[in-house]
Parts: sequence; structure tokens; C-alpha cells
Amino acid sequence: MSIKNGLTAKIKLSATLAAELNPSAPVIMAGNPAERIALASKLGYDDIELHWADPAQIPFAKISAACKENQMGISAFATGRAYVQEGLSLIHEEIENRTAAIKRLKNFVDAASPYEAIVIIGCIRGNLASEALRPSALERLANSTHIIAEYAQARNVGIVFEAINRFENNYLNTAQETAAFIRENNLPNTKILLDTFHMNIEDADMSKAILDCGDLVGYIHIADSNRHFAGAGHINLKEIARTLKSINYQGSISAECLPLPDSETALSGWIQGVKNAFMEENDGKS
Repeated sequence: MSIKNGLTAKIKLSATLAAELNPSAPVIMAGNPAERIALASKLGYDDIELHWADPAQIPFAKISAACKENQMGISAFATGRAYVQEGLSLIHEEIENRTAAIKRLKNFVDAASPYEAIVIIGCIRGNLASEALRPSALERLANSTHIIAEYAQARNVGIVFEAINRFENNYLNTAQETAAFIRENNLPNTKILLDTFHMNIEDADMSKAILDCGDLVGYIHIADSNRHFAGAGHINLKEIARTLKSINYQGSISAECLPLPDSETALSGWIQGVKNAFMEENDGKS
């Protein structure tokens, strides 16, 4: 049990952190790391998830000091901004671009290793230029991910591959499709990241999708149906919680949601919404 967050399962809660907030980007905290991390810790978060385009830009000294002072860890490194801001893609037709994307992800692995954190492959996989290119793109993606996953495995860093909705990535949208890609390509050291916001769009039955993935589930993002904090939309988070408990999920759950109506409200609202979902109503601890 995580003493700090008070949940009844061996689950850690993670707050997302970036250099600056964008109301259209699902990151809940930004600004002075010492202040933000101290606030997250006070609210009951165990870890932070970092969102930067390049690990070379991350103020590790400040973040590490704040984490140590507040008994926080780093759960994961999100890498999608390398695609959004720089266009780096694991399926790009130009080998120079793919090579740069792989190198960037290796840099993230090196950054994650001292913290025993996970590296996320999400938007950096890129988008299909056309449906006709799907087979060759998937082959490139599998080859690129193999390289990264093996590099990470040697450094005791786990890789999670995110299922993302069709409006952000135009392939591997459902949990089933993404899990099949991992399994069929025998990707080593690679699990799936399930995000409730994306699942609400793509998966007909979210609980069944979780059950089908089973022990392949390696990381969870929780945002509600409107991508606001947990409990601010219509997703049945209690059902999600029950299903995760049924597969004995014991990893991190991260607040990858919009910082709305403001960062502080979202930060406190998310953790309360998750606690309400995960704590049994009859266990006397909710």
C-alpha cells in the first residue's frame, strides 16, 4: 500500500509536470518544480511524470532535489512532444528522421534509468501518410521499437506503448490493436499504456479491453471523458478501478488530464476522484 495516497492497492499516483501549461495539453502542473512537487506531495501524490520534448531541457537538479525533499519519485517520461514540436517519428520514411527519433528515445531511457522510471512511446510513433503505407510503417515501427526496448532493457528501464485515439494518431487506436502489435512483433521489455480518455473514444467496452490486455498493462493514464480531471466527466471510474484490481494491476496511475479550470483545482480534483473510484465504499477507509 502506498502510505501517502492511502489507496488499498499497491498503486502509486503520479502528477504530470512540464515547463509550462497549455490549456489544450494534458499536463496538470508547470512552473517552479520545488513548489509544484511540494504541493503534489501534500495532496497525496507519490510520483511525477515528466513531459518535455528533450531530456536535455529538463531541470533535473531542481526536480531531483524537490523529489528527495518531498519523498516523491519519477514514474515516467512522456516523449510525445518530440513529435509534436520537432516532427521526430519512428515511422518516418526518411531514415535520418527515424534515426533521430530513436536517438531521442535512447536519451530518454538514459534519463529514466537513475530513477527507475518508465519511458512512454506515444505520439512519437508518428502518423501514417496514407493507408497504403500502413504495412511498411508498421514494419518500421516494430523495428524501431525493438531497438529502443532492447536498449532500455539493458538499463532496467521499462517501455510502455500507448493506445491513442484516432484524432491524434491515425493507427493503433484501440487497446486490442495496440496489444496485438506488441504481441505479434514479440516486442521485448514492452507493455501497453491504457489511457481512459482515449479508451472512451476507441474501445467499445473499456473493462473488457483491460481484461484482454491483462498482464500486458504496464501503465495507466486517467482523464475523464472530457479530458478533465477524474470525476469531472461521465466515465465510470469505479468500474475501471474494479477491473484493474481484478488483473492485480500494481503500477502507476497518472494524471494526464487538462489543467482546467486551473492547475490547482485539477490537481486536487483528480486525486480525490481517483481515490473515490479506487477505495471500496465498505472498507471504512474512503
